[in-house]
Amino acid sequence: MQPDYVSYEPKQREEFLSQIGNFSPNERDVFHRLCKNWQPRISYEKFSRLLGSSSGGGAGDLASLMTKLQRGGWGILRSKIAEGNRSRDAIILTDQRSPRFYCELADEYFTDMLESIVNPLPLISIIEKAQGTIPPASILLVEADQLAAVISGKGPHTEKTGILEEQPLAVQSFDNDRLLITRKNLRSFGNMAILKLRYYLTNTTLLGLMAKLQDTSLILLKKSCSGKDGAFWLALTKTIMAHKNDIDSLRNVGIEKTFYHAAWLLKNLIESQIAEAEERKRRQEEENLDLEAIAHAVKETPEKLLPQASLTAMLESQREKYDSEIGRFKEKFFERYVTPEPSRKLPAVLQLDDNFIHRDNLYPLFLEHFRIAEMELPAYFVHLMEHSLRTGNRNQDPTFFTLESFEQALQEQIRSYSTFLPELIGKPVLLAEGIIHHTKLTRQTITPAELRQQLSLYFDTETLRPLPLREWFGLRLVDIFDRAFARLPVWHRLWLRMSGKYESFRGRFLKQTEHTKPLRSFRDTPHHQERSRHDRDQEHLSGKGSTPGRGESSSRSTSPQGRTRGQKGSAATKSQRAYNRKQVESAWKEFGSTLKKND
Repeated sequence: MQPDYVSYEPKQREEFLSQIGNFSPNERDVFHRLCKNWQPRISYEKFSRLLGSSSGGGAGDLASLMTKLQRGGWGILRSKIAEGNRSRDAIILTDQRSPRFYCELADEYFTDMLESIVNPLPLISIIEKAQGTIPPASILLVEADQLAAVISGKGPHTEKTGILEEQPLAVQSFDNDRLLITRKNLRSFGNMAILKLRYYLTNTTLLGLMAKLQDTSLILLKKSCSGKDGAFWLALTKTIMAHKNDIDSLRNVGIEKTFYHAAWLLKNLIESQIAEAEERKRRQEEENLDLEAIAHAVKETPEKLLPQASLTAMLESQREKYDSEIGRFKEKFFERYVTPEPSRKLPAVLQLDDNFIHRDNLYPLFLEHFRIAEMELPAYFVHLMEHSLRTGNRNQDPTFFTLESFEQALQEQIRSYSTFLPELIGKPVLLAEGIIHHTKLTRQTITPAELRQQLSLYFDTETLRPLPLREWFGLRLVDIFDRAFARLPVWHRLWLRMSGKYESFRGRFLKQTEHTKPLRSFRDTPHHQERSRHDRDQEHLSGKGSTPGRGESSSRSTSPQGRTRGQKGSAATKSQRAYNRKQVESAWKEFGSTLKKND
């Protein structure tokens, strides 16, 4: 912030200078020029050139002016170290003893230590001896156990921005003193403390005592001092603070308080970081449990499909606990459980339209909805065909005109039974991944060939494209026609045969569906196959024989699990073939490798 005196008129500035100290005419001239050229950081090099280009005060007057201003807390001449050399860097004008002044002063002390490690630490006691008492409002008190929180930007000492000035940190230290450190240099002070301790430990007497107290050799201790192992420095600093009296009693070794301040700071910095890391780990583990609990709740929902509003309510229930972090908590749930990882296509929780479902429930729920449609569709279309035959299709219903119109009618009718089923039918890749996941989940071992047979219920094994829905449900137009025809009155059937329409209709339907599997019985459904497979697995585990009884082999061999539907697809399906044989085999190998991955 710009100090008030910068905007004063020249006469007011003269009065101001007279009130705060004794300044020479040249120093006053330099002060006026500084105010006219005020910036938060005035470049020393540029301003020195400005002074040299006109009469009046020079560089010497600038230096003496800033010394007097610093003594009163009105400003400071900052320096920097570049390539091992120290030089003047910037001119800082501030309000008296403001937070800005003490921030710059603390950083200048830090620069002193960068120049030479023997220079003193920025202790409040040393600073107040040179500058006078520091106003409490100009600094921020920080206890030793809060250091890690300050470094990470968390806790009550979060850095202020905007209009408020940053306050330097008055960090708790040894012997009721404090260290004046800015936030930007706090992390670096750990390294500075190590350098300080190394400097003092060059004294062989002190080093010998520390080796004895640490129960180690001089060589090993000296070697450890050259590194930055946190565990070593924590143990060493604890030893230093615990045996201060022993260290002070050493003869011919003058131990300054700076040694203990450096040890205290480093010890508390490491301990604070350890405590922060442990707390962070605890919070992370607790958060993981909360996220996992929500994902489990999605899995255990009785309907298996969870509306978006319900999931939102689950996440919102954690608002009191996570407070301002609730947004991040929600994002993490979606990133971890809803967004698929690069290595897998099926996330733990899937979003289908406005609903969410756990991947463990995807294929089982599909089978439930599939079973309902499978039971209802034959009766519906037989009734529709019967009505068309009775009325001569006066309404011009196009359902049975072509396979395409029949497929469209199937989709519309399925939609009337379920919103979930058509959603999944429209995402065949998702369905395939759901089948693979469910198979791995429910069966201890499975080969790519067995998986291929399982997927062939819904996919053409040559093109990897979804089969027509009529093949999913085993609906053949000729079978529907035969059933509907059998329900007609005798006279109507005789009339259709005598008129030749029976042969015409049946021949057309037979030609259209010559490659479609006949209507399936309940034993042929995917739902029944899943139950039968489970029963067989249980029999195997219990030691019962797996050889089918008399008359069973023929009935089981006709199930979809045993057929190769994709080998005789319709002409329309074959024309859509998008892969050559090599690509198809490669895809099936990929399915095989997927099975070997740990879920």
